[in-house]
Amino acid sequence: MELKFIKAGINGEGIAYISRQPVFCEGVYPGETAEVKITQKNEHYSIAELVRIKERSPHRIRPLCPHMRECGGCPFMALDTEAQHEYKTELLAEALWKYARIRRTNIRKMHGALSFSGYRTACKLPAGEKDGELVTGMYARNSNRFIPIDDCPAHTEALENTRKAVLAVLNRHGMTVYDPCTRTGLRYLVLRTIGEESQLTLVTGKQRLSREMIDDLSEIPTMKGVFQSINTKRKTRDAVGSDPLLLYGEPHILITISGIHLQLSPRSFFQLNAEEAEKLYAMAVSKIDPCERLVEAYCGVGAMSLLASDKAADITGIENVPEAVDNAAQNAALNGIANTAFICADAAEELLKQTRKESIDTILADPPRAGLSDEMLEAILQAKPKRIVYVSCNPATLAKNLNVLKHAYHIVTIIPWDMFPGTAQVESITVMVRMNEKNNS
Repeated sequence: MELKFIKAGINGEGIAYISRQPVFCEGVYPGETAEVKITQKNEHYSIAELVRIKERSPHRIRPLCPHMRECGGCPFMALDTEAQHEYKTELLAEALWKYARIRRTNIRKMHGALSFSGYRTACKLPAGEKDGELVTGMYARNSNRFIPIDDCPAHTEALENTRKAVLAVLNRHGMTVYDPCTRTGLRYLVLRTIGEESQLTLVTGKQRLSREMIDDLSEIPTMKGVFQSINTKRKTRDAVGSDPLLLYGEPHILITISGIHLQLSPRSFFQLNAEEAEKLYAMAVSKIDPCERLVEAYCGVGAMSLLASDKAADITGIENVPEAVDNAAQNAALNGIANTAFICADAAEELLKQTRKESIDTILADPPRAGLSDEMLEAILQAKPKRIVYVSCNPATLAKNLNVLKHAYHIVTIIPWDMFPGTAQVESITVMVRMNEKNNS
């Protein structure tokens, strides 16, 4: 069957139509004609498999990674920057209209990375075996089929060099892939390398790692800390199991963004694209008007709260990961910033408590992909801040949240951000002001 594909889906797949019903097919881009085979037909849509492309998009380029098709992590890698930005903006616009009836006139020009490669500063990779050696890789999309990956062009050079050095040490010491029967071996390799510092967590079965192997890992030039986490659960979405135990070095690494020093523990979240995160955080903070009281929900290690320290007299950060809250408090002390306080709590519950103490002028929120919960939306509406700055990593949940907030808040602007070139992911910053409030953006 030959189809003309006219748009991109939220996972980067191409979308064509048969009798007004969508047909989704991976590996095809808007503007292309392809021969496909229908593999799944449902009541409202169909899924197809690409046979061959007959007419190529002028924006198609040669992908940097030979594993692009089977891995599926970077579906836009074979598109030039212009097309990637266009399709990602369109994905954001479609979600905003579908779930909130918000027009694209609110959306500004795409910001973000111009380079296709070398931007990811962290990885969380399953372990496998290739030619009798321990390797890392990915699972093919929607399957448990392991794909060994020798090189990932999305990783920074420093991250890749460190990952390979770690594998060389593990193989030299006879580390094997995880065996669910013996509950021993390496399950995941979790690594963060930012600047000249690396933080390694080996997720293994119940076993003691040899002192000799740990000593060799410590000799890797960038290595600042080596941790072990035990994970023997048969079915789990979490790579890391038990709290990471420090085996060597420092309990954190130190990074600097926009002049602010930040300590990061293994469980503390930080954006995978550190270079663009610095720009995105600066933009978000620039949208905060000077005020008396600022609350940041889902504050992580406190980066944006600390960057906004001169924007508010009093700043409270809320985060439910204890290690991140500890890091945030340490980071405030490290930078000599005294007008911030960080609380480990559920965001919605704590926001209500903070509202009862004193009125809140501005809420800064950077929630996970699930977006703001119903409880958090209700808490925001009760808090009645004058301004909301919402950093989102999911257009669909952003739009659903805005559909609730738009009745009390005017949407000033929505700034899309390309944090992850090659993928279909879209970050954004949305600025809102309460109805009848003066808009200074």
